[in-house]
Amino acid sequence: MTGGRVSIYFSIRYFTPIMVLLAVAASTTHPNVDRLTGLLTAQIALAIATHAMATRGGSWVGRAIWIGMITDVVAISAMVAITGGSNGPLVFLYTVSALAAGILLSSRAGFRWIVLSTIAIVTMDVMTHTHTFGKTTFFPGGLAAVAALWIIGGAGTMFSIYNERELKRRNAELATIRQVTLDIEDSLTLEEIFTDLCRGVVEGFRFDAAALLLWDGEMMRVAASQGTTGSSDMRIDLRGRIANALRMHEALVTSRKEATSDGALIPLLGPRGYLAVPIAEDGLLIVTRDGRKGRPGTLRENEVEALDRLAHHARLAIANARLHAHMSEMAITDPLTGLANHGEMQARLAFECGRLQRYATLRAAGHHLSVILLDIDHFKKFNDRFGHQAGDAVLKGVAAALKGAVRSFDIAARYGGEEFAVILPETTEEAAREIAERIRRSVSMYPFASEDGKSVRVTVSVGIATAPENGSTPAALIKQADAALYHSKEDGRNRVTHALDTERPVARVLTMDATRRRRVQGEARARAGARRAPARSSHPRRRTPPV
Repeated sequence: MTGGRVSIYFSIRYFTPIMVLLAVAASTTHPNVDRLTGLLTAQIALAIATHAMATRGGSWVGRAIWIGMITDVVAISAMVAITGGSNGPLVFLYTVSALAAGILLSSRAGFRWIVLSTIAIVTMDVMTHTHTFGKTTFFPGGLAAVAALWIIGGAGTMFSIYNERELKRRNAELATIRQVTLDIEDSLTLEEIFTDLCRGVVEGFRFDAAALLLWDGEMMRVAASQGTTGSSDMRIDLRGRIANALRMHEALVTSRKEATSDGALIPLLGPRGYLAVPIAEDGLLIVTRDGRKGRPGTLRENEVEALDRLAHHARLAIANARLHAHMSEMAITDPLTGLANHGEMQARLAFECGRLQRYATLRAAGHHLSVILLDIDHFKKFNDRFGHQAGDAVLKGVAAALKGAVRSFDIAARYGGEEFAVILPETTEEAAREIAERIRRSVSMYPFASEDGKSVRVTVSVGIATAPENGSTPAALIKQADAALYHSKEDGRNRVTHALDTERPVARVLTMDATRRRRVQGEARARAGARRAPARSSHPRRRTPPV
């Protein structure tokens, strides 16, 4: 019961005097006006008192309704008794009050009022009976009043029952939609949204299974599922009813017979009917329900409407997740080449270096990390000759060659300008050389073309550094790889140079162990001492013979 409906019910009781006066004026009977006025005054006073009690809320509402119903039955019965009994003009007040209680309060209150009114009418007839030929005969008006009360008041109460049931069902649906909406809105990844959506639909709407299908350009992919018979990573042909639902972009109910004849979702759901609800331009939410004893499950129209409303919220959540993923990708991706940008490269390199430094056992077990820097040879001259658009095409081509030459777990990035970088986790010096050579050959064979359509050969110079031989920090590895890259350019370009190949490998000196460092320092001091010692002749001295 809501506060507004309770207030309306109590307000209707204030109109009882008006209804009584109109009924008495239209009647041919002439009741005792003083007694009727006193009863109306008492009824209004009790109505005001119980209304004030109900405004306190809580348990006072139920008490006020019970007290109001009992006092109203007593007051109405007294007024009916002095105006002709069940045959009088005021007997309709029982039915009006029953309708008000049943519709505005609840079905329970309506049935309670009908029962109380029936008892009051029967009691009044018993007390005002007449004797005919020695037999007790009740007024026929009492039976008519009871019949009218149960037919009219009962109809209003049954309407209240249906209204309450629909209200509870609608509130439950709204609560489910709200909960599922909150769950999917709190998720920023598509996988979490799809999983929460399927789980919420199955648990909230009591479906037996739910699945979310996404179009990947060739087939429908099962992005998430709950309670399905097929695997969650299966692919389904887009045909039949699901193709119609996706094309028309509206919810489509498919019976078991149609689903069996269609056959598209049998590997996922089995031979069951289903409801397909579009949740995106390329996605469908599939739900199904089994009936009792193997019969097809029922699907109410209000459930279709509720899922359609939920699909609207899901579309917004999916669009936000995709936008978030796009913005996150843009934050770490170079817009021209599609490779990782400089910031992402530095972050990944710091992570890999930190992993090697944190776990000393990895280094002891022979784990390595290599970094490749490569620079496009004579790129400025190429831009000056063919234009910057052709230069952008070369940058894109080098990026494509990088993607095709590196492994799936390597990190290829645009370091800046015409310079690129590749991070090679778990890669030794020899393996890094092989990968670098593969990159160099791939770029040299890539079909570049200038604006006039002529093929142009582009080469790159490559420098490599490997941890821990050339350092264990990002700065040290970048410095050594850059020095090796400069050495490649000095040696004629279009070649690969490792930091260990340079003339003065600074990192090798920096990474010497303490024992070797002390030995070198000791040898240097010994040589310095030998240079400061006095010179000695290699011939033997001639001794003077004694005199």
